[in-house]
Amino acid sequence: MNTDLFRDAFPFWENLTEAQRAEMENNTTRNQCAKKTRIHFGGGECAGVQIIGKGRARVFITSPGGGDITLFRLLDGDVSILSAACMLNGMDIELDMEMETDCEIYTIPKKVYRKLYDENGAVKDYTMEMISEKFSDIMWLFNQFVFSNVASRIAGALLEHRALEGGDELKLTHEDIAKDAGTAREVVTRILKQFQADGLVKLTRGKVTVLDAGKLGKI
Repeated sequence: MNTDLFRDAFPFWENLTEAQRAEMENNTTRNQCAKKTRIHFGGGECAGVQIIGKGRARVFITSPGGGDITLFRLLDGDVSILSAACMLNGMDIELDMEMETDCEIYTIPKKVYRKLYDENGAVKDYTMEMISEKFSDIMWLFNQFVFSNVASRIAGALLEHRALEGGDELKLTHEDIAKDAGTAREVVTRILKQFQADGLVKLTRGKVTVLDAGKLGKI
């Protein structure tokens, strides 16, 4: 197992004993997940703590009607701490993860991480801080859904993908954008057409080209 991966991912690494480091390294599994693979967390099942070794994944919640809302994305080296939240008493959340690219994922089993959590104060502090941070991010996101207009959320989604891709040509469907903006595909289509009429984007099949990022950022 790549020790540098753990050292870069976990600030508590230097606070672990040699035995604790060995236990984490020896029990962590590595999996290759193809693009579009989905993983469900919650309902009493606990995957453990996951690290995105390579790739990009989208974490989202699904409504009873089948729609979904993007909560956040995980990139190279990011830790999916909420996948282990159910190991904490009284905390069980339903989440899904979808691979947006081919991904390499490392999983530290629940029982191994829970043992470290119980034995080492630095691990406990890190875990609670990360879970609190993620829930703060999610609350901010839902405040955006409640208090900001849809056009602003769609513009923000386009700018996020522009930053992720490092360019103006975005291979996105209207359904993809709807998931990020927490709205219906039909609404996205209508607003994108308005953006195009205003000279902010250019629309082609399966692709959105950003023409004026500055004006999008002011919506």
